[in-house]
Amino acid sequence: MFFASRSDTEYTLNMRVEVAKIRVFRSITLLLFGAFLLCHDASANSRFGTTRNEPSLGKQSKETTSQARRREEPSAPLSPFAPGTHNLSAGVGQVFLMGDLSDRYENAIGPELHYTYGVSDLFSFHSNFGYHTHSNGSLSVWNLSGGVRSNLMYFDQLVPFATVGMGFYSPSYTLDNNATVSALLFGMQLGTGIDLLVSNTVFFGSRLVYNTMFNASKTASDGSLRSLGGSYLSFMIHAGMTF
Repeated sequence: MFFASRSDTEYTLNMRVEVAKIRVFRSITLLLFGAFLLCHDASANSRFGTTRNEPSLGKQSKETTSQARRREEPSAPLSPFAPGTHNLSAGVGQVFLMGDLSDRYENAIGPELHYTYGVSDLFSFHSNFGYHTHSNGSLSVWNLSGGVRSNLMYFDQLVPFATVGMGFYSPSYTLDNNATVSALLFGMQLGTGIDLLVSNTVFFGSRLVYNTMFNASKTASDGSLRSLGGSYLSFMIHAGMTF
């Protein structure tokens, strides 16, 4: 009996040891498998920058942030002669007649209006309307022309420029015998000047423009045939606004 009891006891102890070993082995296996899964997920997250379950949410968040930033950004302030701006100015100055006109008529002061639309930082569409009379109305000229303005450079708030354009001139003459003659002529102009940008909407400057009216023969009120045309030089100061 003693020997049988001892054998049963040893068998029971051995079984308990084996069960404990199995439980320890199973626990270690589960721990290793869990660690493997965690390492695999961490590697995937570092490669793609987000979890596999949230790619669309991250993309939508970025797009929403970008759109909000664009809405919050203030629009660019106005600047004279910048692309897309309208610039209107009024000028006044001396008109110097040239050639045959200077022999028969006196120089005079005249006004002008200028409109410029900014196309790019370098080029703009430019137009002007001017009117001047000489020698107590013996000669009067109005002109309407359009062309291109080129901003040569930007030096601090100064903008030197050059213009070239073509348009229409309408001179009216009163002759020595009180006969009159007028015509609508085609002509061109070349100019240069400089503008000072006083603020985002105000500018001030001066310009020197050479105008030539192409010759044409017209019949005066006394029946005589007169050759019309000629050239003049205008020096103007102007002030304007941008909108």
